[in-house]
Amino acid sequence: MGQRLFRDSLLFQLLLHSDIDLVGESESGIDTLNRLESAKPGVLIIEENLLDNDGLTIAENALSMHPTLSILLISDTPVSASRLGIYLEAGIKAVVSKHQPIQDLVKTLFCIRNGQVYVGAWNKPDTPSQGLVNAYHALSGREREVAQMIASRTPIKEIAAQLGVSCKTVHSYKDRIFIKLGFERLPELILFMKRHHNGAAA
Repeated sequence: MGQRLFRDSLLFQLLLHSDIDLVGESESGIDTLNRLESAKPGVLIIEENLLDNDGLTIAENALSMHPTLSILLISDTPVSASRLGIYLEAGIKAVVSKHQPIQDLVKTLFCIRNGQVYVGAWNKPDTPSQGLVNAYHALSGREREVAQMIASRTPIKEIAAQLGVSCKTVHSYKDRIFIKLGFERLPELILFMKRHHNGAAA
């Protein structure tokens, strides 16, 4: 009952916007995948926990069918940094809490429709520790510059061209940055840089 009320509230808010065209609605993950081919949506809103599957699996399958699809994943529970990293690495553009105001979810939809990545606020945000912030500020100016470009998903070749160095040098910077910050995967750096930029790590 609660899930139906949430969905109806979200659909009602979406239908208030004349530039949003609701092309379909499904009851399960498999149903979603079956409808994708005919509906051809630009954005897919999917819940993390589905009746027949999990949102990540359905999202990965949907993106393999339609790589340009923007996916908004809605979660019932707070998402840890490691789980969030997995979602972002899989190509999901936004992860938000079901407990956020419906209007915020609609704003998120507009955000990802324009190609941006959005990470919602959680009741207990997993903010960077002061040690991590200090480690970032201990990076050289050039390393911070490279970290910002990598986190913005600038291709290595483009970074090399902008800085007037070789691709090998950029890879060396990247390796040093990851070692110094204790990161293993790109989504960890992206998340940290977004939070740092937004003042969470200032």
